[in-house]
Parts: sequence; C-alpha cells; structure tokens
Amino acid sequence: MDEKIVEKLEQERSELNALINRGWEFEVEGYHTERIPRRGLWGLLLPPRRRTVKTRQKYHISEPTLGTLDRLSAEWIELAIDEERLKGAEAMIEARTMAAHHARRLARIVALAVLGSDYLKPTPGPGGAVRYEEDRRRLEELTDLFFHAVKPSELFQLTMTINAMCNLGDFIHSIRLMSAARTTV
Repeated sequence: MDEKIVEKLEQERSELNALINRGWEFEVEGYHTERIPRRGLWGLLLPPRRRTVKTRQKYHISEPTLGTLDRLSAEWIELAIDEERLKGAEAMIEARTMAAHHARRLARIVALAVLGSDYLKPTPGPGGAVRYEEDRRRLEELTDLFFHAVKPSELFQLTMTINAMCNLGDFIHSIRLMSAARTTV
C-alpha cells in the first residue's frame, strides 16, 4: 500500500481515538424557570414569582458503555427507511412522513447518547446488592429539549458524532476475536 495512504489512515485513526477519548460538547438553546423572591407588606415573604428564561446549555457526548450502546441500537432498529419511495415522485411526501414519525425518536437517541451510563441510577437493593433504575424523567426532559431545540443541520452533525463515538468498528472486531477464540471451532 502507498505510504501516504497508510499515513493518512493512521492519522485518521488517531484523530478518531482522540475524539472518542475526549468526547464532544455541543450547545443547545433552551428554557428554564427562574424563581424571583417577593416581599409583601411589612416585609412578609410572598410566594415567589416565576419567569421563563432562555439559556444556552452545554452537553457532552462520550464513548458509550455497552449498555448504552444496546439502548441506542434498540432505537436505531426502529428507524425504517423506504429508499425506493425516497427516489420517486413521492420523495417529499415520504421525507415529511419520516420527519413526523422519527423526529422524537432521533431526539431520544441524542438524549440517550448525552445521558450515557447516567441513565441508570444505582440504588441499594436487598441484601446489600446494587440495583439500577432507569432515570426516565431525565430522559424525557432531554428528549423534549432536543426535540424542540435541535435543527436538522445540527442533527446531522450530532448523528455523525454519535456514530463515531459508538466505535462500532472496535465492537465488531471484538466480536470477531471472541468468535475466533472459541475452543469448539
């Protein structure tokens, strides 16, 4: 193989490994509720007023654990695309239909990637064992935020990043190695 090609592939591999180890941050504009304390007559405290404030929040995507990869894969499997309908005269209708059916699922995929292993909260179980409970409330909060705040151009960049972070190449190579190492083969 040409030395330049090998050098370029090696550089690309090292950049991907650096990205996977370092993770990737992105910002989303969202809203949060702020409490404003109030005082009434004679300095008595009144119930606080609330107002909605627009803020930019940073989120971090890092290499997922095997459990997170499993949850992401379960969502990806549900994404069905009819390539033939996207080529024909009905391409725009199909694209709009897919947007209606899959927009929330894509927001959920981004939320799962952001939460990573924090989606499962460790809780004490019987006999000193540790049980893991899903943090569905936080997942739904992030899904709603990303559903309303992420634009399609940002979604494409997030999707490329999540795919890179999943490191499916190393996952497949691990399966190949374990499959070849079986003693019964």
